[in-house]
Amino acid sequence: MKKIFIIISVLVFSSVFAQNDNADAIFEKITKTYTLNEDGSMSYRYFKQLKLLTHTAFNRFYGETFIVYNPDFQELKINETYTIMANGRKITAPDNAFNEVLPRNATHSAAFNHLREMVVTHTGLELGATIYLDYTLTTKAGFMPALMGNEIIEESSPVELMEIIVSVPTDVELQHQMFNLRTAPEIMVIGNAKVYTWQFKGLKASGKESFRGDLPGTPRLTFSNEAKGAVVIEWISRQKAFDYLLNEEMEKFVSETKIESDELGTLLAIQEEVVKNMKYDHVPMDWVGYRVRTPVEVWQSNGGNALEKAVLLTSLLKAADFNAVPVLISPQRFYDKNAGNLLLFNNLAVQVNTKGHGTLYLSPTETSSQSMEPLLAGDVLVPLYKNADFSTSEVLFVKNGISLTGKFEISRDMTLTGLIETELTGAANPFLEIQKENQQLAQKVSGGLIAKTDGAVKIINSNSAKTEAQLKVEKTEACKETLGFYKMELPAMNNGFESWHISYLSSERKDVFVPPFALEEKYAFEIEIPEGFESVNKKIAVSVKNKAGSVKIEISPKNNKISVKRELVLNSKEISVQDYADFRAIVNEWLDENMKLIVFKKAVDSGRQMKDERD
Repeated sequence: MKKIFIIISVLVFSSVFAQNDNADAIFEKITKTYTLNEDGSMSYRYFKQLKLLTHTAFNRFYGETFIVYNPDFQELKINETYTIMANGRKITAPDNAFNEVLPRNATHSAAFNHLREMVVTHTGLELGATIYLDYTLTTKAGFMPALMGNEIIEESSPVELMEIIVSVPTDVELQHQMFNLRTAPEIMVIGNAKVYTWQFKGLKASGKESFRGDLPGTPRLTFSNEAKGAVVIEWISRQKAFDYLLNEEMEKFVSETKIESDELGTLLAIQEEVVKNMKYDHVPMDWVGYRVRTPVEVWQSNGGNALEKAVLLTSLLKAADFNAVPVLISPQRFYDKNAGNLLLFNNLAVQVNTKGHGTLYLSPTETSSQSMEPLLAGDVLVPLYKNADFSTSEVLFVKNGISLTGKFEISRDMTLTGLIETELTGAANPFLEIQKENQQLAQKVSGGLIAKTDGAVKIINSNSAKTEAQLKVEKTEACKETLGFYKMELPAMNNGFESWHISYLSSERKDVFVPPFALEEKYAFEIEIPEGFESVNKKIAVSVKNKAGSVKIEISPKNNKISVKRELVLNSKEISVQDYADFRAIVNEWLDENMKLIVFKKAVDSGRQMKDERD
C-alpha cells in the first residue's frame, strides 16, 4: 500500500511540475481575510498552501515567511504551520521555528525599534513537500483610519486558487474597485456581517521583467470602508507634526542658510540638508499607522521615514519664508475619489511655491536635477493641509525633450572643436542642478567633449520648463585609430534615453513596459573631417514610425563633411504588450552602434601625394 501511495505521489508531483515547467513552486491556495469589527478593531488572517517543485524553492525563496507587525497596536497569532512531506508525513513547526527580529527597514533607528518581524522557519522541506501556514494579525481600534486594501493579484509563483475575503458590519458600505479583471465579489450577509468574497483561479507567476512601473497591466483589487478621502487625509494632517514648529537649533540653521538674493540657492541648500544629512528610514507609513513625529523630533534623531522627512523639509522651508506643503502622490489610474484609501499613495513630495520659478516639487529623500513634476504626469497629488478643505490636483503631461545641434571640425592631429546649441525640456532639463554650477550641464554630454575652460558653458535661458545653452566643444585625441580607420562616437545627452540603461530588449514581453517618461530626443550634427581624409560612412536613411513612436536616422557624407541626424520619439509613458514589438523595433534601430559612429580614413590620392612630397 505504501508503494502505491509513493507512486501516486510521484505521478501527481510530475503532473504539477509539467504544468508549471518554469516554476519553483506553486501556491495551491491562498486566502486573505480582512475583518472590520463593530468596535473599530480589525483583523487580517492569512493562509497559504504552497507546494515546492525545486531545490531553489526551499533553499532560497520559500524556506521562511516574514511577518512585520507593530506590537504597540497589533497582536500576532500563529494559528497553525506545518509541512506535509512528499511521502505524506506531517511535520509540525517546533517552538524554535519562530523568531522575532527587528525589521531590516527599521535597523539603526531608535524611533522604529519597537517594530517586530516574526520569522517563521518552515521545516521538513524537500521536493514535493507542501507548506501550510495560517496566522492572524489583530489591530486595535484607532491604529488606522479605515479598513483599507491594495491587493496585487499575483504572486512570485503560480497560484491555483486565491481568495480575498472582506467582512464589514452590515451597516457599513465597502468601497471597492477591480482593475484589469472582470471579477465581481460574491456578497453574503452572515449574522451581523456583510462578507465580500473574490476568487481568482489559475494565476500566473509575477513577471520578472524590468520596467514594470506601478504595474498598470496587473490585476489589482482596492477597497476601503471609508467613502470620503478627506477623512483619511485629515487623519494624517491633524497631527502635531503639521504645526511645523522648530527649535532654536533649527531656526539658527535656517537663518544661516537663507540668502535673500538667492531663492533657489536657499531652497536647494535646505533640501540637501534634509536629504543628505538626515538618515532615511525606509519604514512604510502603514507600519506605524501614518503617525508622524514632529519636525523637532526628526531633527534631533537625525532621520525619519519618507513622510517625516517631507514634514521636516516643509517646516524648514516655511521658516525660510517659502509657501510649502507635503503632498501624497497616487497613480491616477488607481485613485478613487469615492474611497479613502491611503495605501494607494506610493510616493510623496514637497510642493514649494517660489517667487521667480513658479511651483516646484522636491523629493525629501533624494536630490535631483529637476523638479519632480515631469515624472508625475498622470498622477494625482493630495496636499496635506491642516484644517483646510480636501483638494486634489492632477499633473498633466509635460514634454520631455532633448535637442542638440552641433558643428564640429576635426584637425589633422584629431583634435575636435566646435559648438553645440542645446534645448532641454521636462525631465531632461537639469534646471535645478545647473543653478549650482553651469558646468554640470557639460557633464550631461557624453564623451567628455565640452571644453574645461571658463565660459565653455553659456546658459542662454533656464527655467523649470526649458533650458537653452551653448556648449563649446574641445577635445584632443577625439578619434581613435584602428588599422588606419579613425572613429568618433557621436555625442548624446546622458539624461535622456541613455539614463534608462537599455542595451538590449528581449524579443517577447508579458507585461506592460513602463519607461521613466515619454521622450523626444533629437540630434543634428555637421562634422568636418581633415583635408586628405575621406568618409567611410555610406549614405544611410532609416525611418520607422509605428504605434510606439518613431525613429529617424540619416547619415549623409559629402566631400570632407558628414551630416548626421538622429531622432527618437517615444510618445507614451506605457507600452502595451501588443505594441511592444513596435517599441522594440524602434529601440533596436536607435541602439545600432553603427549608426552612432562616424568613420573616416586617409584618402588614397592624398596618401600618394604626401608620399611624393616626402620623396
